[in-house]
Amino acid sequence: MHRANIQFENETAWGLYADVITPYLAKPFLNINFLNATETPFWLDDKHVEKGNLIFSSKIIAYPVYVAQTIHKYKPSDIPQIAIFGRSNVGKSSLINALLNYREVAQASRTPGRTRHLFVFNLENYISVVDLPGYGYAKVSKNMRDNWSVLIEEYLNRAKNLKRALCLIECTELLTPHDFVLLDMFITKKIPFQIILTKIDKLKASELHNAMVKILSVLDNYRKKVKAYNEKENRNKKNNTKNKNLAEEIMYELNINEYLFNVSSLKHFGIQQLRAHLSLIALDNLHSRGVLRKG
Repeated sequence: MHRANIQFENETAWGLYADVITPYLAKPFLNINFLNATETPFWLDDKHVEKGNLIFSSKIIAYPVYVAQTIHKYKPSDIPQIAIFGRSNVGKSSLINALLNYREVAQASRTPGRTRHLFVFNLENYISVVDLPGYGYAKVSKNMRDNWSVLIEEYLNRAKNLKRALCLIECTELLTPHDFVLLDMFITKKIPFQIILTKIDKLKASELHNAMVKILSVLDNYRKKVKAYNEKENRNKKNNTKNKNLAEEIMYELNINEYLFNVSSLKHFGIQQLRAHLSLIALDNLHSRGVLRKG
């Protein structure tokens, strides 16, 4: 995958928030726009948690497996879709199995970087889960890396009902250059995405808090760079046209979900909360189709 021309820097000043953030951030989830929020979100009431468990316990319908050479045959899903992205060994398969109530659906490769397939799992007509191959493993051929790039980009171009991309980040490594490439792609393609920190059982609470501070600093830097880029492009457009009242256009968009999750598939930490939150995608679709009344 190639970086977009926004050129966000890997060496972001991760210490930016260290003296600003006072809330304790070592918890299953947090609202990145309201770090001091203390109220329990509506989607965590008993009713929504139960609906989430039911949706993610639904019958699984597996669809054809795709590779780079066959992704052109992919047909957009008729139901809302979430896609799981992340580096090799970040815990994608474990998270998918955990979300699906610990059913062994997604198979992890014993050799990092060897999985090169795209898997689609429909939970009846509620929601579709897409498992994409991991990226960023150094000990693979250039041809395989190119195939990954084709597969991911073609999927994003064809997935017309993709409601959210889950970007998995391992808490002990945080963001690598490959993760920045993926975030750039989400921004340039205006894809809604969400950050999920995995394997948090490996960290002490204080270490998790510090990891969250670093992630928030990176996201703040992205916001500023996207805003600056859009403003610059709109100025250039107005300077190059006689129509000075030209409506401003959003060239790039940081369409990030306000909730950031910390999970451990091994220890079951944060899984139920994430499951309940993702189930809102299915419930909103049912409401819009008139299948389910709100409330």
